[in-house]
Amino acid sequence: MTTKLWTEEQFNCPVCLDLPKDPVTIPCGHSYCMECIKDYWEKDDHIGIYSCPQCRQTFCPKPAISRNTMLAEAVEQLKNGGPNSFSQAVVRSSLEVPCDVCQDKKLPAVKSCLVCLASYCEEHIRPHYQSAALKKHELIGATGQLDQKICSEHKYLQEFYCRTDQKFICWLCTSNHHKGHDTVSTKTERTEKQKRLVEVQTEIQQRIQERQKELKDLKKVADSFKRSTEKVIGESEDTLTELIHSIERMRTLVNEILSTKGQEKVSAAEEVIEQLEKEITDLKKRDSELRQLACSEDHIHFLETYPSYCESPEAGDLLSVTAHPEASFEPVGTAVIELRERLEDICTGELGKISKTASTLPCTTANRGAGTRFKADLLKIFSVLGPKNTERRERRKDQPLHKENTKEIQRRLQKGFEYIVRQPSKKANVNPTSTAKTASVVLSKRLCSRVQGEPYELAILQSPGKVKLDGELTGAGSGPSSARTEVKVPVVKPITCINVDLFLDPPTPNPAPQPRTRPEFLKYSCQLVFDPDTAHRRLVLSEGNTKATLMRETQPYPHRPERFDGWTQVLCKEGRSGTRCYWEIEWRGRGSSVGVAYKAMPRKGGDARSGLGYNDQSWSLELSDTCCSALHKNEKKDILVPYSPRIGVYLDYNAGTLSFYSIADTMSHLHTFQAIFVEPLYPGFGVGSGVGVGLDFA
Repeated sequence: MTTKLWTEEQFNCPVCLDLPKDPVTIPCGHSYCMECIKDYWEKDDHIGIYSCPQCRQTFCPKPAISRNTMLAEAVEQLKNGGPNSFSQAVVRSSLEVPCDVCQDKKLPAVKSCLVCLASYCEEHIRPHYQSAALKKHELIGATGQLDQKICSEHKYLQEFYCRTDQKFICWLCTSNHHKGHDTVSTKTERTEKQKRLVEVQTEIQQRIQERQKELKDLKKVADSFKRSTEKVIGESEDTLTELIHSIERMRTLVNEILSTKGQEKVSAAEEVIEQLEKEITDLKKRDSELRQLACSEDHIHFLETYPSYCESPEAGDLLSVTAHPEASFEPVGTAVIELRERLEDICTGELGKISKTASTLPCTTANRGAGTRFKADLLKIFSVLGPKNTERRERRKDQPLHKENTKEIQRRLQKGFEYIVRQPSKKANVNPTSTAKTASVVLSKRLCSRVQGEPYELAILQSPGKVKLDGELTGAGSGPSSARTEVKVPVVKPITCINVDLFLDPPTPNPAPQPRTRPEFLKYSCQLVFDPDTAHRRLVLSEGNTKATLMRETQPYPHRPERFDGWTQVLCKEGRSGTRCYWEIEWRGRGSSVGVAYKAMPRKGGDARSGLGYNDQSWSLELSDTCCSALHKNEKKDILVPYSPRIGVYLDYNAGTLSFYSIADTMSHLHTFQAIFVEPLYPGFGVGSGVGVGLDFA
C-alpha cells in the first residue's frame, strides 16, 4: 500500500505563505491563519459581503470562525517530526532481523558480520567500528539465516558462485571440487544479474504502461459505446414511435378512403335503383292503360287514343344499366394485405441489417501478440477522417454551373446585402459613413472567406446600392427610440465561376489537419513572455520573464493601468490571432490557472470581473492537485483528472477553439472551449499559493 507524502507547501496559509498559526477553516473548505483571514475580511466590513481569498465564494453575513484542532495537530506534528517522519515509519520493514547478542529484549539488528556470522544492533555493532581487529571484518546490511550461508563441507562463508554447477561455494571449494569451473564472487554475479534484472524490470514497467493505456482506452471505448447505445436506443424509440404514429395516421386515412369510396359506390347504386324503380312504375302504369284500351268497345275512342299509347319508348329515355354480380371491395382489402406484407418484409430485412451492423461494429481486438493492431483498432474508433461534407463537395465540384444558378446567386447576394443600420446615439459619436464602410469591409471579408479556394471576382458596380445594418455594429444605439438611417455603400458585381453550394454550406478550403500527438502540437509552438506591466505586485518574474512566483512581500512595480491589483495574475506581452498556437506551462503549489483573455479584460479590484474565466472576456482552466475546472462567464465545469504539473494549451483562432491537455507519458485532453473570437487573445496565468507557474516551450 502506498502512502501520499504531504509537503509543507500544501499546509501553508495562502495569505502569508507560511505554516498556519491557529488554523481556521471557513465554510467553503479553505483554511487560513486566524489573523490572516481576519485582516483580509476587515477591509470588507463597510460592504458587509466577505469572500474567500482563493475561490472567491462570498458570505453574508461574516461567518463565525473557530480553531481547526485537527489541522493544528497536523501542523504541529509536521513542525516536530519533519515531512517524512510518518513515511519512514510506514516504510520500516516488519521482518526485522534480531540482534544475536541482546539477551532480554532483542533489538533490531542494523548490520551483519560475514566473519563473525552474527547480526548486531546499534549498541553491539560499536566494537566493529572501534576495535582495529574487528574493523577488518566485512559488514553488510542486517540479514537473517546466516548459518544457511555457510559451506556444509568446509564451514566457511559461501562467498563465491560456480556458474558451471550453478551453486554457492566457499573459497576452499574453488580449489577442490570446483577447480577449473567458471567461478566468480557472489558480488560480481549479483552485479551482472542486477543489470539483467533492471532490463526485465524496465520491460515489465513498459508493458504495464502499455497495458494500462490499453485498459484506459478500452474503458473509454466501453463508456463511449455505452453512451452511444443509450443515445441510439432513445433515438430509435423516437423514430419507431413516429413510425407507429405514421402507420396509425395511414390506418385512419385508409379507413376514410374505404368509407368514402364505398359510400360513393353504394350511393351511385342506390340512385340507379331509384331511377329503375321509377321507370318500372311508369311502364306498369302504361301497360295497364294499354290493357284498358284493348278492351274498349268504342271504336272512335280507340282510334283517337291509339297513337299516344302505341308509340314505343325511345332508347334515350330508358336508363342503360349493367350489373356486375362479381363486384366486391375485396381487392381493396387485398391491397391493404399486400401493403402489410411489404412492410413486414421491409421490417424483417431492415431488422436483419440493423442486427448485422450492430454485431459487426468494431469495439475491441484482444488477440495475443497483436498489441500494435489492438491499439490501431482502438484509435480507429476515435478517429474522424476529414470533415463531414468533403465527399459531398467533391461530388459537387464536377457539376456544371448553369447561368440560372449564377443569376440566382447574384440575386440572393444583393438581397443579402440589405441590412438595417440604427442611428448611432449622440454619446457614441459614431460616423454613419465610416460605420457603413466598416460593415462593407466585414461583409467582403465574410464573402471572401466563404469562396476561398474557388475562382471568384468581387468588384464595385457602377452605381452604388443601398445597404442597411441592423444591430451588427458596436456603438450603435439600441431600443425603441433608435431611428433608422440608410447609407450608400458599394455592392458587388456579378460573381462568376462560384460553386452554388458554397453559399448553402460553409466550405473547407483544405485546412491543415488538426494535431493529435504532442510532436504535431509542437509544430505550432510559440514563444511567450510575461508582460511585467500586467503582473500583480506580489508576483516576481524571473528567468527572462518566463516564470512567475507568488511572494509574501509586494514588489516596487510602477503604477500601470493594465496591472492586476486584486487577482495575482499576469498576461503575456503579445496577443494571438489568426493562426494556430501551442504552448506549455509547468506549475507547482496549491492552485493556479491558465487561459487567455482579451486586452480589454478588467484589471482592477478583487471581485469576479477581474479573474480569468470569471467574465465574458476570458477563458481559463483552474488547476489543483486533485481536479481542474473550466471557467468562462463565471460558469464552472469541474473535470476530475489526476495531478498533472505540465499543461498544454492549443489555440485555433480561426476555428474558434481553445483546448487544454495534460502532459505526462501520454497527452490527455482536458477541455475545449468553442467560441467566436473577435479580438487578439493574450495568454494569461493566475498564480495561487505555492511556487508558481513557468512557461515551457518544449
